[in-house]
Amino acid sequence: MNNNIQFRPFAGREDFAKMAKLIQEISIAENTQSWTTAEDVERNYNHLENSTPEIDMLMVEDGQGELVAYVRVGWELDDEQRQVFSFPLNLHPSVRTIELHSYLLGWVEKRSREIASKSAVSNKHVLRAFLRNLDQDDMLRTALEEHGFNTVRFMNRMTRDLNEPIEVPSLPAGLEVRAVQADQYRTVVDALDKAFKDHWGHSPLSEANYQAWVADPIFQPSLWQVAWDGGEVVAGVLNTVDEEANKQFNLKRGLTDPIFTRRPWRKRGLARALLMRSLQMFKDMGMTEAMLGVDTQNPSGAFALYESCSFKPILRSAIYEKNIVP
Repeated sequence: MNNNIQFRPFAGREDFAKMAKLIQEISIAENTQSWTTAEDVERNYNHLENSTPEIDMLMVEDGQGELVAYVRVGWELDDEQRQVFSFPLNLHPSVRTIELHSYLLGWVEKRSREIASKSAVSNKHVLRAFLRNLDQDDMLRTALEEHGFNTVRFMNRMTRDLNEPIEVPSLPAGLEVRAVQADQYRTVVDALDKAFKDHWGHSPLSEANYQAWVADPIFQPSLWQVAWDGGEVVAGVLNTVDEEANKQFNLKRGLTDPIFTRRPWRKRGLARALLMRSLQMFKDMGMTEAMLGVDTQNPSGAFALYESCSFKPILRSAIYEKNIVP
């Protein structure tokens, strides 16, 4: 490992700008077309739960005192009552080595075992890692496999050219799309949470998660396409536009994500109708493309649906897991 590398704990608010700068440099290097500001980092950390950065975080600096990597351990209980430990693993391209990846993964596992031994919330404990670029990040993939992680899920990022024809089907009889009022935000988000109970790896949406989402600038209910059956939310596409990312990467992109249909209303064409309405809305706004993420193994057939709506894969990702014992 590079002898100039130094490890230290999280220093508090003064680290937020350094963390944002690191994430931005990684984003530029990898062309992830996402953008994170110091304000974004601070807002996220103001809503953390089951994670205490002062003890659950490891910062890595180079010889000049620049932040070049960090990890943070946090956990949640999924619907199978597993205590799932996840962690951002942000390494600047200039310091990436198998040795540093391995060291940070070892630190994460050690800290997760310590937390599991004290929390007593479950007898099943899992480490979960996200490999953003399955086709290019061989170093992280190797490090994960050497540490006993296995792939459990494959994800795709997909985009859709809005210059292609957009045919908007009618909604099923008795359903309508209505604007969402401020006092209905939580109702819609709760409907999303209920629908996602059928999805792999789902964890209930906590109040802290909800408050963090509402505080995010890209929480934009005016762009949502939500279907109602009387007073009940049945499906939706919770659209957003990330203006900062569009500016940084010279894009005109709308995000048609997340998409949900509650179980009693599935197989009626709702998701397609709301998605195509969203595409037309973005085109009318001057956007040139739309993007979404999808679990390619989703049992509802989401991947096939999006392909039939002319979305095309642009990035393959993978989720890795490892069972641990405190």
